[in-house]
Amino acid sequence: MMRLVLALLLSLAAIPAAVAANTPPAPAAPATPVVPVVAPPVRFDWQGESKKAQAALNARDYKTAIELFTNVINSGRLPHNWVAPTFYLRGKSYRSAKKYDLAVADYQAAVQADPKLDVAYYELGACYQELNQHNKAIEVFNQAIALKTDSAGYFYARCVSESWISKFADAANDCRKATHLKPGDADMLATLGRLYEDQGQKVEAMESYKAALAINPNQQEAKEGMAFLTKKGG
Repeated sequence: MMRLVLALLLSLAAIPAAVAANTPPAPAAPATPVVPVVAPPVRFDWQGESKKAQAALNARDYKTAIELFTNVINSGRLPHNWVAPTFYLRGKSYRSAKKYDLAVADYQAAVQADPKLDVAYYELGACYQELNQHNKAIEVFNQAIALKTDSAGYFYARCVSESWISKFADAANDCRKATHLKPGDADMLATLGRLYEDQGQKVEAMESYKAALAINPNQQEAKEGMAFLTKKGG
């Protein structure tokens, strides 16, 4: 009897081990997903880049200026009121680097963005002069003058293109306006003298040459004009 009880106790003791051996393992806890750390996008500092570009332009490093202005334009970050000035400044960089066709495209973009940007019309006209396209130059100088009627430089620039296509009367009229707006400019007075000379107005030419030499005794065109007319008159 005692052995039976002992055997029963031993068999009962073995049941938990057997049950444990036949029980499937508990499922593993799900792994915590690894979330990649994404850096925030770098904000393009268009104002800082614009300042660098303008500094390069002022330092006559036109290649760097063009690259920086191009980055600013292509960034898509420019406020609307900065589009025209930025194209204008890149155009000025191209013009200074004597890349006139590219400058023309930028000045055209500038005036399209801001039709009241008179200085862009003026610079565009200067490029057309370099390309020997004086009729186009006169057209855009007209627009510059319409926007700013008191600029001696604009009238003088138009005068130069008019003289190149033999519109001497128109050129002389513009040059007179320029000298009226900027009376102390010996170069303008000398040009006016030459225009009078080309029209056979000797007295007016001599007066203009004398006025130019009174301001700058070394003004070459005035000196040559005076010598030519004096010799011719003698």
